[in-house]
Amino acid sequence: MSPETRSRRVVIAEDNDDMRAAIRELIESLGAEVAEAASGGDLIMLLTDEKPVDLLITDVRMPWMTGFQVSLAARNAGLTMPIIVVTAFGDDHLRAQVERLGSAKLLSKPFRPEELLSLARSLLPS
Repeated sequence: MSPETRSRRVVIAEDNDDMRAAIRELIESLGAEVAEAASGGDLIMLLTDEKPVDLLITDVRMPWMTGFQVSLAARNAGLTMPIIVVTAFGDDHLRAQVERLGSAKLLSKPFRPEELLSLARSLLPS
């Protein structure tokens, strides 16, 4: 498959199995290929497997490394995909940190499915 015709790939990092499955279902409804991580360690492996990532959706609080720490490491490694950082514990400090990542948005839990879908559509390449 040429790069022009490949499916858009979204990586979802969430340690709660039910939440991860719900997000996966929403993102698959957009026709995207989904890869899943249940921890910061799993997320690092997915981001370094040489498959392009078109969008990262990550929870902040996860085992091993937080989603924010992995996102920062990804940026420092030169990865430029858009990122949706999901948290139930958002505050002004976290919002400022996410803004500094560039091409990143903060989404607070609980969120409506339409909110995530709209944000994902706006960030995924056409």
